[in-house]
Amino acid sequence: MRRGLAPSAVLLLCASSAAASGFATARFGGEHGHPTTENPTAIYYNPAGLAASEGTHLFADGLFALRRASYEHQRESADTEEPPDAQGANHGKGTLLNFAAVPMLGASTKIGAFAFGIGAYVPFGGSEVWDDNTAFENDPKYPGPVDGVQRWYDIEGTIQSTYLTAAAAAELWDSGMSIGAGLNLVYSNVNTATARTALGNDDVTLEGRSQLDVSGWQLAFGAGALFEAVEDQLWLGVSYQSRPNVVGGMKLAGELRNDFTGSVDVTEVELHQDLPDVYRAGVRWRPTPEVELRLFGDLTRWSAFTRHCVARKGESCALRKDGSAPPDSGAVQNVPRDWKDAFGVRLGGSYFATRDLELFAGLGYDSNAVPDETLEPSLMDFDDFAAAAGARVAVLPNLFVAGSYTNFYEIPRDTRGKSVHPTEASPSNGPDASGKYFEWVGVLDVNVELVLP
Repeated sequence: MRRGLAPSAVLLLCASSAAASGFATARFGGEHGHPTTENPTAIYYNPAGLAASEGTHLFADGLFALRRASYEHQRESADTEEPPDAQGANHGKGTLLNFAAVPMLGASTKIGAFAFGIGAYVPFGGSEVWDDNTAFENDPKYPGPVDGVQRWYDIEGTIQSTYLTAAAAAELWDSGMSIGAGLNLVYSNVNTATARTALGNDDVTLEGRSQLDVSGWQLAFGAGALFEAVEDQLWLGVSYQSRPNVVGGMKLAGELRNDFTGSVDVTEVELHQDLPDVYRAGVRWRPTPEVELRLFGDLTRWSAFTRHCVARKGESCALRKDGSAPPDSGAVQNVPRDWKDAFGVRLGGSYFATRDLELFAGLGYDSNAVPDETLEPSLMDFDDFAAAAGARVAVLPNLFVAGSYTNFYEIPRDTRGKSVHPTEASPSNGPDASGKYFEWVGVLDVNVELVLP
């Protein structure tokens, strides 16, 4: 019974949501993407780093991720009883194995004490397609369960924000201090397909489909400072990236298509959501010409992401504390999020074996942003540990190629008995999403950098 999304939704042009906390995907640049970097990824990580570079840099990066995940739901008291001939429709295990690719393009140039850069990249995003439940393949009476036990929250979907950035930086005389800022034009889109009933429960006898396709543009900014505390040896960096729309209040416009028991309704809607702002800090130390050590981290304020609320176009998405909509609200669907702030920390180092060969490695940790109570299969998150290793080679005097592999170990989650979704009032209610969650991600990063005088 799988229904196709809009074409943009099935192009896996964004990484798994597991690359960092929430669905942050800012891993472009690999171990060289951090708040003390000098390459064009500084456009996002810390614009001040552009002023520490020399000449003109052209940079292309690709992240290639393989993700395996599962969601196992056991019967809960809030579940609608399955018909005798549809046992296993709503309990059991759903699985996926997805490949994703994310490009990043950047360029920078230094003119005197000033530097300028432009870039295009995806710091937030996730895309997934779940496997079929073959036990219900071609079932004439219950065609819906073929899309898996997780279908009430996700059959297939994409959520992403693509940034187009122009940045500038300046050295402050001979102080060793540089400052920089960037202006981001952000294109955000959400495309999802889920199973749904008019009552918001998991009754397979009333099962239909709901498809959301929305998008919109926002403005955001970034700023940072980089201090070379000891010449050619020690650098300290801090940066900030604002929320899209700066103060929040994102609205993405498009259509909601509901097909309940043969009755199709298409409504012009707006999705109300807010993405986080991000603080970063880092230190880079080069005790000898052959060795470099890096320590950096981020605080991502996912507490801004309180809900995914869909309202009729031009109307408010006001909700009461119990999840219900007051009479003057246009809310038609809502998924409570109530995420929490999360952080990441990474420790890495490089060994410059020769003038043309750099070997590097790193370890990292990312905390989980999603509470047990609101975790559901479309936007999983985990506490994770990461280990990376790679190399950067000068294939020509001014052309560098780097590659690295990062393996993420995600700590599995068991949220049985904790889901708040069935306790919410309409239109915020949904089936029980508690269960066992598992995820593994492996990421290959490859980039090419051309340096011109």
